[in-house]
Amino acid sequence: MVKISHVLEIPSVRILLFIYGKGEVRYTDLTKLIASRGTLSANLKELEKEELVKRRVVATKPIQTYYSLTDKGQRIAKAFSEVGENLSR
Repeated sequence: MVKISHVLEIPSVRILLFIYGKGEVRYTDLTKLIASRGTLSANLKELEKEELVKRRVVATKPIQTYYSLTDKGQRIAKAFSEVGENLSR
């Protein structure tokens, strides 16, 4: 049986909750959350595919990439956040 607290530690869930708490974040901010860039990139691509996050690229030097939640991502992240709050009570 999977514990709910373990679900909240899944990388894609951690990413959703992090963005939910911050609004729009840079890719470099997310590298502090998920150390493996391969894991981070794979999770972000999957979250984009599922239309939970959206990516914004700013063509500066160096290129800056920002991530934010879609409306669907906001709803799901809010639900995960509420679950986490209820676990800590």
